Amino acid sequence: MPTSAKEATIHEVMAQLARTQGAIVTDYRGLTVEQITSLRRRLRPVGGHYHVVKNTLLKIAMREQKLPDLGLILEGPTAVLFAEKDPVEAAKILAAFTKELRKDLPVVKGGFLGQRVMNTADVASLALLPPREQILANFLGTLQSPVSGVVSVLGAVMQNLIGTIEAYSNEKAGTPA
Repeated sequence: MPTSAKEATIHEVMAQLARTQGAIVTDYRGLTVEQITSLRRRLRPVGGHYHVVKNTLLKIAMREQKLPDLGLILEGPTAVLFAEKDPVEAAKILAAFTKELRKDLPVVKGGFLGQRVMNTADVASLALLPPREQILANFLGTLQSPVSGVVSVLGAVMQNLIGTIEAYSNEKAGTPA
């Protein structure tokens, strides 16, 4: 039976998991308190939260939320980046932070996005995606392109029809075109 403090932590993590779209699990060893604080500050505007969590408590919270089992990802010291808004932006900030430190810290172990478990390569790929707004704009442009093509073709057909009718009308009236 978990202690009341552990139960409170489990409920906090469950609440965080309920609000999150995805999470990135890292090993935070080697980071200073100042560096972790800096990372947290950078993540806040994009809805990201970086918390050190005990593996067993995280496993219990994830099981309660019916999220996938992360298995071996949850070994050793663990800090989790919870992405409430855009997981891509949170992953980009984490990647930029790691690049700035030039120490490959924090070490990304994996994570999850929705019900899909991600490995280290998946998280790296996530950081390379364009922002959500750009993806939606590209998708909308792709949907809109055939429609605008059809409108152009119909407009040209109508223009040709009007031209033909005018020419026929002028010919019948005896006026040269």
